[in-house]
Amino acid sequence: MTNARRIALDLLVRVQKSDSYINLLMPKVLGNSSLSDADRGLIQELSYGSLRWKYQYDSFIDQFTEGKTLSDELRFALQLGMHQLFRMRVPAHAAIHESVELVKEFEKRAAGLANAVLRNADRKGFDALLADSLSGKAELEALAIEYSHPVWVVRALKQALELDDKGGELTDLLVSNNDTPVVNLVGLNQEARNYLEEIGLERGNASPIGYLLHGNPEPHLSQTGVRVQDQGSQLVALALLEVGDRSGRWLDMCSGPGGKSAILQAGIAASGGVMDCMEPVPQRAEMVERALTQESETHVIVDYGQNSKPNHYDAVLLDAPCSGLGSVRRKPESRWRKEPSQLPQLTNMQQELLQAGIDALKPGGYLLYSTCSPLIPETNTQIRIAMEANPELQLVDAKEALKSIAPELEVNDKRKTVQLWTHRHSTDAMFMAILRKP
Repeated sequence: MTNARRIALDLLVRVQKSDSYINLLMPKVLGNSSLSDADRGLIQELSYGSLRWKYQYDSFIDQFTEGKTLSDELRFALQLGMHQLFRMRVPAHAAIHESVELVKEFEKRAAGLANAVLRNADRKGFDALLADSLSGKAELEALAIEYSHPVWVVRALKQALELDDKGGELTDLLVSNNDTPVVNLVGLNQEARNYLEEIGLERGNASPIGYLLHGNPEPHLSQTGVRVQDQGSQLVALALLEVGDRSGRWLDMCSGPGGKSAILQAGIAASGGVMDCMEPVPQRAEMVERALTQESETHVIVDYGQNSKPNHYDAVLLDAPCSGLGSVRRKPESRWRKEPSQLPQLTNMQQELLQAGIDALKPGGYLLYSTCSPLIPETNTQIRIAMEANPELQLVDAKEALKSIAPELEVNDKRKTVQLWTHRHSTDAMFMAILRKP
């Protein structure tokens, strides 16, 4: 049995038990020089695929294990087996055999159960399994199983789409959330962009400094100014650069891990702007330090954004901590991490940070509020609350800023805030709003 399946199982266990993210764990695993290219690909597909389709596979497993209690590790092994049976080019006999052998390594007495579940699933077939799982379910619950999202997330995404006049696109969004994203690179400076052009990379469809890579990014990251970053995140930083005074003092309130900070720093360097980057977690603050260059005066401050200096900055970026439900392509486990009960704590923190950011602005300054989430309580509701508490604020038309950066980008003309959508823009579902203090 190849070691790749054991490694994939260990990754699922670590994601579950340590609240780690698969996209952060994976590079460390794939850095193991003893792994073949085939094993690397197998590990990636098994772990990401099983995390994406967890809810659906669990519904299949439950059809054959009613009344039985399964350990987490056994359930993960069965999910890996289901993924090989139904979404990979692994022969059924090999998928079943390898999965059973894997179970024998950690729970030998459950090997017979694993064998029976997977053989019965193979005999029944995917279409019949899905039909039985969906039978008698209400619309949103059926969509949750078919596209493997928690029901509450499906409902919240539906509401966000309806607010953006796109209520009929829910299925398209759910499908796109399960796609494997192409690696997005950013060229922070002209030298980096020249390099990415020279190696023949395709330009991104959203960001003017973004490029698409079908392969391993590691060989290219040694180039100065080349980073891995979603195009939606690139646009957030570029939008603030479009409206802010590049010669002034800038603040990135929640800067870790530093991707947006690096774009801001590169954008203000030639104009003599200076920037403070606040990040309360020391390890993430170190990541910000590593992301930055020496092109302009920038200070990394290990502190909470709520403690920023009042009336001190010409431009503030608040990429607020959020549910992360706009980036489930790259972080499939994030859809299983959050519960509706956690949203009030998140939204309260967002309100605190947003008010602190408004207070930190000098008169005439601009604040860009963004989240990697389309959920209404984390997006439009926060802007409404901020403007009610600060009636002097002006809501700047963010789509006009984006049109200057990316004229081909299609966004809703009926609103001043901007909501990007994975199925429409091939980006994370980033929200952005620009506020100005008169």
